[in-house]
Parts: sequence; C-alpha cells; structure tokens
Amino acid sequence: MEEVLALIQRERQAGCCDAVVFGGFGLYLAEWAEERGLARLAEAGRCYAGLALEQRGAALAEMEEMLRALPPDSAAPLPKPKPAAHPGAKAPILSMPLTTLPGCGSRRAELFARLGLRSLGDLLLWLPRDYRDRRAVTPIGQAAPGSQISLRGTILGTEILPTKGRVTVLKCYLQDESGVMPLLWFNQTFLQKKLSPGRRLLVYGTVEKRFRSLELTVQDYQILEEGELGGGIVPVYAATEGLNQKSLRSAVSAAYQRCAAYIEDIVPLPLREKRMLMGRREAIRCLHFPENFGELEFARRSLAYEELLCLELALAAQAAPRAELQRPRDPSAPGDEELLRQFSAALPFSLTEAQQRVIREIYSDMSGSYAMSRLVQGDVGSGKTAVAAAAIYKCFRSGRQAALMAPTEILASQHYQSLLPLLTKLGLSVSLLTGSTKSVERKAQVSQLKAGVLDCLIGTHALIQEGVDFQDLGLAITDEQHRFGVSQRARLRRSNQVDMLVMTATPIPRTLAMTLYGDLDLSVIDQLPPGRQPIRTYAVDYSYEQRIYRFLEKEISQGRQAFIVCPLVEESEKVDLESATALFESLRQEVFPHRRLALLHGRMKPAEKEEVMQAFYQGHTDILVSTTVVEVGVNVPNASIMLIRDAERFGLAQLHQLRGRIGRGSQQSHCILLHNAKSDVARARMRIISSTSDGFALAEADLRQRGPGEFFGQRQHGLPELRVADLSRDEELLEMARLDAKAIREGQLESTDALEAASRKLLDFLLQG
Repeated sequence: MEEVLALIQRERQAGCCDAVVFGGFGLYLAEWAEERGLARLAEAGRCYAGLALEQRGAALAEMEEMLRALPPDSAAPLPKPKPAAHPGAKAPILSMPLTTLPGCGSRRAELFARLGLRSLGDLLLWLPRDYRDRRAVTPIGQAAPGSQISLRGTILGTEILPTKGRVTVLKCYLQDESGVMPLLWFNQTFLQKKLSPGRRLLVYGTVEKRFRSLELTVQDYQILEEGELGGGIVPVYAATEGLNQKSLRSAVSAAYQRCAAYIEDIVPLPLREKRMLMGRREAIRCLHFPENFGELEFARRSLAYEELLCLELALAAQAAPRAELQRPRDPSAPGDEELLRQFSAALPFSLTEAQQRVIREIYSDMSGSYAMSRLVQGDVGSGKTAVAAAAIYKCFRSGRQAALMAPTEILASQHYQSLLPLLTKLGLSVSLLTGSTKSVERKAQVSQLKAGVLDCLIGTHALIQEGVDFQDLGLAITDEQHRFGVSQRARLRRSNQVDMLVMTATPIPRTLAMTLYGDLDLSVIDQLPPGRQPIRTYAVDYSYEQRIYRFLEKEISQGRQAFIVCPLVEESEKVDLESATALFESLRQEVFPHRRLALLHGRMKPAEKEEVMQAFYQGHTDILVSTTVVEVGVNVPNASIMLIRDAERFGLAQLHQLRGRIGRGSQQSHCILLHNAKSDVARARMRIISSTSDGFALAEADLRQRGPGEFFGQRQHGLPELRVADLSRDEELLEMARLDAKAIREGQLESTDALEAASRKLLDFLLQG
C-alpha cells in the first residue's frame, strides 16, 4: 500500500500527467486494485486517464483517502480468479458492449467500431500489431536517423518553439553519459511545467534528422524517480483517429480485468497437456501484457492452436463421411489406360508427363469404390483444361453426365469454345448455360439434360439454379474454386455419389490448401507444355511511362495486342488512383488516337463484357483497358503485352495471374509493372515478381506478406478471418489441429462444450458461403 501512496504523491508532483509509470498511472492502479478485490479503487484508476487535467488532483485525493481507509490486510493480493460457477453467465459478459467499460461512451465506442471492435470479447482477442521493448535503452550517442528507440537521461531544460499555424511544439533537452538529444512534443505544451530541469525521464519515439542535427519525436514517456529504471514490453495496437495507444491499452486492460474470471478454456485439458499449451485466460493476458518475448510466443502459439482446432473441426463437419461416398463399382467400364490412349489420340498436341500423371490419378479415383474428391492445382498455362476434358470423357464412357462450373460468363464461354471441338470429336453432346442464355434455349437445354440426351453442361452459377436437373450426374467440376462458396460446391455435386473435381490456376501454398481443401486429395500439374517462351517481366516507375507507350505502339504495329490494367473502376476519395474509365479516355484521345481501344470493367453487364472480350479475342481491338476482371482464365493468344498500372496495389498472386493472360502464343511476351512503390514491402514485391515465374514460390511469398484474407481478395477464400494463427508460419500447428480434430470426431479424444460451440459458430460461417 505504501508503494501506491508514494506513486500518488509522485503523480501529484508531476502535474497529474498520468506518466509516472509506463502505460499510465491510472492503468497501474486499476490492475493493482483489481488483484486485491478493491473494485471501487480499480474503477477510479480506470477512469483516471479520461479525466480532464484540472479534475485529476481531486481524483488523486479521493484515491488516497480510499487507500488510507483500508485495513492493513487489504493490500495483500487475492488468489487468482477462478472460473465462474455458472457457465451460462460467461458468454453474455464477453459479448457485452464496450460502452460498459469505464470512460467508454457511445462516441468512443464508435471509434472502436471502426477497428471492428464492439464487445469485450472482441477487445480481448484483438492482437497487438507490434510490441515495443522498453527494456532496451539506447545511448543517445548511438541514436540513428529513422530508428525507433528508448532513451533514458536527465532533463537539461525546455522551450516552446514559435511556429506558423495552429501547431505548437515543446522542445526538451535530454542528456545521458553519451550526449544530448532534443525531444519534441506536438500540441502538448502543458507538459512543460512537469518536465523541469534535473528530473529523470524515459522516452520512446522516432529519431529524425532536421537541419543537420538529430531529434526524437516522442510517442510515449515516463517520469522516473531516483534509482528507477522503468520500461517493459508494451503492446502497440492498430489505432484510429481519436484513440491513442495509452487509451487503447487502458481499454484492453479494463476489459481483461472485467472478464478474466469468465474466460473459460476451449481446448480440453488432455490436449493442452499433450500439445504443451497455456490456459486460455493466461494466454490472453500474456498476449497483451507479456513479461518477455518467450512468454509472448508461448501465448500466441496456444491461441493459434485453439483457433486452428476450431476451424479444422468446422471444416471436418462439412466433409461427407467416407461411408457416404462408397458406391458400387462398374465392372463393364473400359480400362483406364485404353481410355487415356483414346483420349490422347483425339488431341492435336501431346500431353505432358505431368498431365498424364494427374489424369491417371483422376481415372483411378473415378474407377474406385468411393466417389472422387480431388483438387487439381496447376500454374498458369499448365494445361488444366485438357485434364478436365479427360475426366469428362471417362464420365461419358461410363454412361453418365458431367457438369463444369466457372465463376464468370467469359471463362465459362471460353471453356465451352475450347472444349466443344474436342468433346464433339469424342462423341459427346455439349451445351453452354449462363445467365445470358435466352429463355427458349434454356428450356431446351433443361429438357435435354433431364432426358439424358445432353452429355456435358458447361456454365456459371446458372448450373445450380432451381430447375436444372440432370438425369444421371456422374462428374462435377468447378474451375477457380476460391470464387465459389462451400454451399455452391455442394449444390453442384448434388449427391455424395458424384465425383468432384476442383481445378484452380491460383497456386495455393500448402498450409492454405490444407485448410481450404482438407477433404480433397491433391494433384499438381507441375510442368508446362514445351515450346512456350518465358514472359519477360519488368518493374519500373512512372518516369518510364512514355517510353512504355512507344514500346506498345511498336508491338501493335507488328500485329500484336495489349492489355492495360488498372486497379479501380471509378474515382475514389480514399485511394488516389486513376479509374479504368478515366484512363481509357486519356489513352484513347491523347496517347493512341489512331488505335482501336476497348474498356472492360466489373460493372458492365455480362452481355457487354462478352461482346468486348469477343472483339478482343477476334483481333478487332488493339488495346484492352481493363480492371482485374481479366485476372482469371481469359485466353487471347495474340496478346503479347500486359501493362499493369499501380502494380504495387496488387498482391503477388494477382500479378502472377494477370501475367498469365499473355504468353499463350508463339511470340515473345512482355509484362510491365508500372508502380509507385514506396514501402520496403511493396518494393520487395516488385523485385520478387520480376525475378521468378514460379507461381507456387510467389504464392508462398504472397501468403507471408499479406495473409489468407488478402491472398484471394475480400472473402473469396471462404475462410473466416484468423485473428491469431498465421498460415504462413503455423504449418506444424495446423497439422496438429487436423490430427486432433480427426481424433475428436472419431471419439478418440473428448471435446468440451466451449469447443463444440466455437466450431459450430465457424461452421455456420462456412455454410453461408
């Protein structure tokens, strides 16, 4: 108790600045009081940071009075909180709104909502984006420009600098044994009376070079007493205007103090012991307020495993039990090798060894006692369409029907056009069904399908609309699976007796594939057809723009075609980029007035998109100005140039997909990345994409840089956002979670009510896709 009374005295002497301990005096007092069951004093501590400066003196006096009124044994810490006796009370407290926190009114709650935080539980599982190690103090003489460091020293003096406008600058001179460093505070001149000469100070901030000398812009500070060192590991959260780090830390601490007793373990104790994991309550505390970085990683690992286990249980619940996939074998079906020989003979080219290997894997599945569930991954141009055609042919020879669903009308039409000659030659009847199909034609297709006259139907989401019924569907193929939700895939398959083949041209890192497609066997086409020239890729800044346009003009004059891609469809107030529409008009009128240009963007009607793409495919358009609707599948052999503007706005996987739209013909192709990359990460992305054409290596790098949410784009991957787990580094944890989820489902390990509830919640999310 005497220690806290001394702190109150120091806080009073420091001018009630809430800075006599790192993280704030009020937060420290709240934690101290909560540990001892002093609810009223804890509440006063939590409210302290939100008080006006002139109100804090009275608050300190009230705190001091409460402390002195306590009996001597009240200062001893209470035992650590135990779980609540009534499990039903836990969830409501964690779901309580943030307005129940002291000092968090409706306006502040709105600021938290901008960060996606609405409940106490949200706040507890809000992972800091970084941590500052205040334990390591840099000598002033070793401070380097651009570094973020902690300094400790003695105040020599302060001054308020004259400035133009409404900004005020407080300058303080700090000295240690190695030198003197000017410290800067902006719009906080009231601190001058607290920073008196001779006082010791611990500060954290960024070192900047101004007028040939170094200065430190202060982000956090602590006034020290004689012999005190200060410091610690401090969390740094993603902030928003109106919420500084001190108030964010205070809110997280208050939420933890309020909810700690109600945080129950989700992972069963035997599993925690087996996998050497922390309890959930302790892990959440260490995540926000770690004693050291070893403890922090232990906590992160424990919560990441919990998250992955819930996800794996939810994913496993979607998969059909293996017994339901069992079906009778057809002894009269032709042999796989003979089928492959017949199929290969009908092709105008030779299959690669990788294609033949994958086709044999598919044929083996389709001839087996269980329905096929297989994912085929192949880089851009690896020949997945031929593999799909081989599967369709085997299905046809087995006397059943096949369906191929693509995410866009353009891609569905392209599949139809490329497969029609081959499948017709092999004896199949094939049709195309999209949202643009006329009513009369659609009725005829549906009738033929139901009668068994139509062997293969290719289309978009129209294939899973009501009224589209197959007589005997034997094979369901989805292309670019990440564009479809789980329920859409299930609706296309219709029955667990139907073979399912999922194809993707997006190379997916192993950990992400394990998570997205854990119920599917994996085949990889890891070989490109011979004779293709590698695409030359260049990353340049906008000083090269006119030279690039002259290069495009030269290529077009030789009969080539070009894509020009930009990332936005219309002007945005938040992102200062040219829109496709504005760019198109500028290029058409000023740069290429004598060339044929067309515009393609996501807001066009399907029929308009189809018309534009057909004109480009047939050579009636020289330059196609487009947004990323050309990212998937579009194949124009005569297009030899891909110019991507503002390339730093795209991820590596997206850039690789766009690059794959060219290089389909025999001529040399060029991909030019025009960028304004400023950050180290963006510049690294430009270097990586320029140096390799290995889609799988790029996918791994993209996952590490941007995470699964951005890897495919907003919610395209169909996964809930992972708060703690990192699929680019947690492969071992993911494998553990998969094995443990399987053991739980098979009854080899016990579950908990909390684990069942968490996995059901995730399952509901997945099924919404």
